[in-house]
Amino acid sequence: MKELVKYILFLVTFVFSPETHAQDLENIGKKDMLKVSGGLNYTSVFYNASGIPDRRQPYTYFVNGNITGNILGITLPFNFSYSNNQLNYTQQYNIQSFNPTYKWVKGYAGITSMNFSQYTMANHIFAGAGIELTPKNFKFAALYGRFKKATEFDFENNSDINMAYKRMGWGAYAGYEKSGHGIKLIYFAAKDDVRSLTFAPINTNITPMENTVISAVGKTTLLKSLTLEAEYALSGLTRNLNSPSDVNSPPFNQLPLIFTPSATSQFFSAYKGSLGYRFKTFGINFNYERVNPDYKTLGAYYFNNDLENFTLAPSITLLKGKLNLSSNTGLQRNNLDNSKLNTTKRWVGSFNASYNPDQHWSLTGSFSNFSSFTKQRPQTDPFYRNTLDTLNFYQLSQNGMTSVSYNFGKTKYKHNVMFTSNYQVTGQDQGAIADPGAFGSGVDIKLPSTVSNSNAGYTIQFTQSKTGINTVINYNKSILTGFNILYYGPNVNISQVLYKNLLRITLGSSYNQMITNNVKTNEIFNHRLAVNYSPKLKNEKIGRFNFSLSATYIQKLKTIATAVAFNEFNCNLGLNYSF
Repeated sequence: MKELVKYILFLVTFVFSPETHAQDLENIGKKDMLKVSGGLNYTSVFYNASGIPDRRQPYTYFVNGNITGNILGITLPFNFSYSNNQLNYTQQYNIQSFNPTYKWVKGYAGITSMNFSQYTMANHIFAGAGIELTPKNFKFAALYGRFKKATEFDFENNSDINMAYKRMGWGAYAGYEKSGHGIKLIYFAAKDDVRSLTFAPINTNITPMENTVISAVGKTTLLKSLTLEAEYALSGLTRNLNSPSDVNSPPFNQLPLIFTPSATSQFFSAYKGSLGYRFKTFGINFNYERVNPDYKTLGAYYFNNDLENFTLAPSITLLKGKLNLSSNTGLQRNNLDNSKLNTTKRWVGSFNASYNPDQHWSLTGSFSNFSSFTKQRPQTDPFYRNTLDTLNFYQLSQNGMTSVSYNFGKTKYKHNVMFTSNYQVTGQDQGAIADPGAFGSGVDIKLPSTVSNSNAGYTIQFTQSKTGINTVINYNKSILTGFNILYYGPNVNISQVLYKNLLRITLGSSYNQMITNNVKTNEIFNHRLAVNYSPKLKNEKIGRFNFSLSATYIQKLKTIATAVAFNEFNCNLGLNYSF
């Protein structure tokens, strides 16, 4: 009888399962097989403005509630919301996916997704079934399902935008991993049903396709300090299953036995590798990736192709771990087969440093550079002089940051002094640029934009009274094309914790003014209040309550640039209960 009850519960949860993560069948019959959670939230918003039209209603309120039942990992959510006399109730019984698990077995059923690798099956949603097995050091997986449903041509709007053939897909992988060594072999295929549509216009670009892709993934550890990871993928793609067989001879079949090429078939490869070395305080990683032009797999929605990446990332730790230095630099280029009219090269470099000489001081700094250079390819034409090189384009973005922090004080008082600064410059140039050089040294950047931002602050914390005072002065300057903008002002916050850390009150005020091209354009006061109270109940199983209040009062003063002055008040009152 007990086994019959377990079987009935399993069938019920399968039939009524909405979108979930994974169901653990080992919990059948246990006391925690059913869990209930939820909450109720009430929020009121008060608003008032003078000097300007109201930007929102003077009073609004929201009531939100939810309760969720969880049976063997299957969630059954109910949501309730009420606001402005509008009632909304949802009972989300949409059957989407069912993912039962038992020890090292996991199943997929319904509308779900799986991930094999970046170049093969990469989280594409499908309607079907799959399974994953992970016994000890082995990994196996398989799937079968519909990747696209048939969608007919839109005769009413004479459009093929949403037209699609029915597409079925299947695949599997097998792998083994132990002690830093591993290998995985992947197979994936998908094919459109050419008979799934009753009509397809002659001039449409939507054609039935077929794809088969295989991949090998491996990693190993050598000499305990050298790691090597690599993946190679080969994809065969037929772009039109309806193409006549006598148009062109099919290409050489690089995937014999598992793929039959036709006149519109192509083969593409993609591979990447990583070599890392770590010895005591020094480490370095080299990464390489190359994806052939037009590489495509029907197991992924979108894929970046026609690219080659080189990345080098060294790091070192000195002074017994107090000083850490790291760098990351890389080069990317496209137009690997020289078929495009332009070639783009991108260089990204960054450097990071941190120094903590003792428990009081902390210093960090970083610099990053991003540059992109697009070079037009000259066209051979004996009748006119080619001037495409005058359209070469260079773009640069550099960013530098530094931060210094000093902590001091005794048990009763804790002090912190902080200073941060950030500087960014961006620019571009276009013309007869042959070589931009490192950091754009060979380019005259025209009309660059610079942004600098600095903050200096001081914080004191009174340990016994649990009072904190924080003051900050901010300074921001932007130099743009035709504009010189300066924005600065002080800010102060006072916080107090009461009733055994259950109540926290924060008061704050700031003043900022903006000067644009030597003319004061903005002058604003901003006052803030925040209260948060979380009472502790005797029986925590009942649930948790939380009360919150936040209010802001903005005063915009008159300036030379504008005679408009206004006051604006916002207040949010919230009460939350969760269990």
